[in-house]
Amino acid sequence: MELVAHWRLSKQALIDLVFFCGVPIVLAVLSVVLGPYAATMGGAGATLYVLSLAIVPWCLTGLATQLVSKRAKGKLPLWLIAAIGAVVSGPFVSLYVYFVNSIASEIWPALDALRPATFGAEHLKSAALSEGRAIVLWIAFVVIFHETLDWERFAAPAKETGCEDRFQLSGAEWTAEDDALLRSLIGSGKPPRAIALEMKRTVGGIRARTAKLGLRNNRLGNTSAD
Repeated sequence: MELVAHWRLSKQALIDLVFFCGVPIVLAVLSVVLGPYAATMGGAGATLYVLSLAIVPWCLTGLATQLVSKRAKGKLPLWLIAAIGAVVSGPFVSLYVYFVNSIASEIWPALDALRPATFGAEHLKSAALSEGRAIVLWIAFVVIFHETLDWERFAAPAKETGCEDRFQLSGAEWTAEDDALLRSLIGSGKPPRAIALEMKRTVGGIRARTAKLGLRNNRLGNTSAD
């Protein structure tokens, strides 16, 4: 059990690293390659500029979302927690972006030509669209990482229970009632983790029983009888 707990902790730490470093770096590289900054600032300058506008705001949003998650105490769905976290972090991210742009404009004066006039109508419109895209992107990545990788960084605290409670039926024989409940939960489209929590079994146990019953579900992947 200690080995499993250690592996789970290591896995979560690795997912944290990929989410908070890998994702913004990939997005920044795409922005450099597809955006107009390289022509004005050069490859190195554009990379440094875009990375500074990607990694720090991403982590600030993560911090705000973590605080919202702790305050929500399991009362809100994950997507809403992510949305509120993104909105809460907005003012802080805006101040940071303004600071970075001020420094960048001193180094690369031509950069101003790529951005609308500050506080003008075009600037406000561009800022609103950028904020909206950022919020949608943040929610999408948080939910995708949670659903596909069982990432628990912003998971609702109310769903966290002790190992004794979570897996108290682990290893127990499956009854007809258990099979009927499993079929019902799979039919409702719930992911393996949610089914395991509700049935107080491990995710591996749920997958094994699903395969043995010959059930199929998009969340569980295609399975067949042993």
